[in-house]
Amino acid sequence: MEVFFDPSGLEPDAAYIRVVRYSERREWPVRGGVNIAPGVAALDFEAPFNVEATYRAQMFTATGASIGWTEASTTVLEYAGTIVHQPLDPTSWVTVDVMPGSVSPLTRPEEGTLVQTEGRDVGVWIGSGRRGLRGVGVSLQTRSIAEADAFRDLQGSYAVRQIGTVCIRTSSTIRWPRTFFARGDFAENDRTIRFGGTKVTFDARVDEVEPPFPGLAVPLLTYGDLDAAYATYAERDAAYPTYTDMDRDYSLAGLAD
Repeated sequence: MEVFFDPSGLEPDAAYIRVVRYSERREWPVRGGVNIAPGVAALDFEAPFNVEATYRAQMFTATGASIGWTEASTTVLEYAGTIVHQPLDPTSWVTVDVMPGSVSPLTRPEEGTLVQTEGRDVGVWIGSGRRGLRGVGVSLQTRSIAEADAFRDLQGSYAVRQIGTVCIRTSSTIRWPRTFFARGDFAENDRTIRFGGTKVTFDARVDEVEPPFPGLAVPLLTYGDLDAAYATYAERDAAYPTYTDMDRDYSLAGLAD
């Protein structure tokens, strides 16, 4: 989901903005939308499927003083299916099928201690409030060997180190969060490969976790991509009315690879 606030709609003194998304009764800082300059677009790779998402931006002066919020804009990202991706590298992703093993009790524990105090017939609960989901059964199936390899690499490979957190987004009616950040050790299970097929399932008990700091993001479009698309700076500058238009030409993403 591209999130773009036209500079003409911002306060004149706005030196940078912070973009947030409101979805499923939660507020999410948009990855890649933290302290960005006016005229810069953010790509929300964590937007939930088929539910309302409302975006606003908080504006700040060069000295860091807040000067208010933009108007809110609400949209729906329509998609049928399930995608798992690496939060710090959204180019590392795979489509999967949610399997019946994912239908299990969803538990959000409240951690604390029951204390028996003098003079009371019943105990006193001293707790810290409900936590995120714990021990969620997740069973996901890939349809090809390439997809199985991609899923395995989401949490790191022998050559590339990654954080263990994954982001699961699904249109399934299963009652996971629509943007589900999960941590678990997925076991790879051969379903049909030994019989000449291509299907593999990945099963785990996962815990819901906080996403990585949203200021950390891998850009989809790089200057290397632009350099690969145009032989000279003059050609590149002539192709776009403004630098903002150039920075939003995602059709060139990946050309430098």
